[in-house]
Amino acid sequence: MLNKAKEWALQKGMKGFTLETQDVNLLACRFYLKAGFEIGAVDTLLYSNSKYKNENAVFFYSKF
Repeated sequence: MLNKAKEWALQKGMKGFTLETQDVNLLACRFYLKAGFEIGAVDTLLYSNSKYKNENAVFFYSKF
């Protein structure tokens, strides 16, 4: 699915993907790293006023 999304994005002139997940979602974090994404940022305050206040946002990037 990521390969199809990349094909579509390239056809539209896009330069990469950006996504976000919680640091506690280890399966997603491992999947994105294995798929070639890099961690570009961690936000420790994004969820601070929500029921997820003990979680951090991890931002992944894939440039192509």
